[in-house]
Amino acid sequence: MQPRLELLHEAAKGVARESPPLLFVHGAFCAAWCWQRHFMPWFAERGFDCWALSLEGHGDSDGHQYLAAVSIDDYVRNLGAAVKRLRAAPIMIGHSMGGFVLQQYLTHHRLPAAAFLASVPPNGLASSSLRLMAQAPAMLLGLNLYQQGRYDPAAEELREMLLSPDAPDDTVDYLMQHCQQESQRAVMDMTLVNPLGIRAIAPLPTLVLGAADDALISPQDVVATAERLDVSAEILPHMGHMMMLDTHWDKTASRLLAWLETLDCIGAGTEEETLIAH
Repeated sequence: MQPRLELLHEAAKGVARESPPLLFVHGAFCAAWCWQRHFMPWFAERGFDCWALSLEGHGDSDGHQYLAAVSIDDYVRNLGAAVKRLRAAPIMIGHSMGGFVLQQYLTHHRLPAAAFLASVPPNGLASSSLRLMAQAPAMLLGLNLYQQGRYDPAAEELREMLLSPDAPDDTVDYLMQHCQQESQRAVMDMTLVNPLGIRAIAPLPTLVLGAADDALISPQDVVATAERLDVSAEILPHMGHMMMLDTHWDKTASRLLAWLETLDCIGAGTEEETLIAH
């Protein structure tokens, strides 16, 4: 039986664009709530029909009692189930682990377009783990202990891990109140990636963004994702890992909007919407 999945919705405000819906996919330790604070209302105000999925075992979706056993393949099936609930195939925007899940989805499915924000690269988390072990062993230890339910990071540790130094205290508090443990199986799936099993993705319009101050996903990781999709990576300055919540989240949103407006499947906004966006 399919799990019940939380799918948040924010309808387009004013004159809706002639556009596929946007479906936002969160990363590890998060849920659909990470898009609800800024991105969903921001894009809805600009005429987009916005949806955000909570993967199995996250947010208000089913699966918390067996979260440790949920796999990346299960998350891919979650994407398929969410797509079936929408009026049309969406443009998906995946963050971190959500970007990795989106990559797996695209090996078997077609979408109008896809965007990746600080995505886990095709070869998984091994390089990131080794980098943290060498450069920030305390951060890696804290992540592992949090995953085991044996540690709660302090506000400043969370800021260093996920945000910019100037991130507002209320953003840090928001993360502390909402973050949750991740599936141990999914983490292992992303860590032990067989390079021979990385499948090709059919060409599609793609945007790949990274964050210059990301402590978890390096610019090199972002480039690896871009290379798989045959596009150039873009690294946004003064930005931490949580690109939809950090101090300059609007820079991420504006770059995403500029890309969306280049797509053939996106209707032009009104003059008023264009003024709001810029």
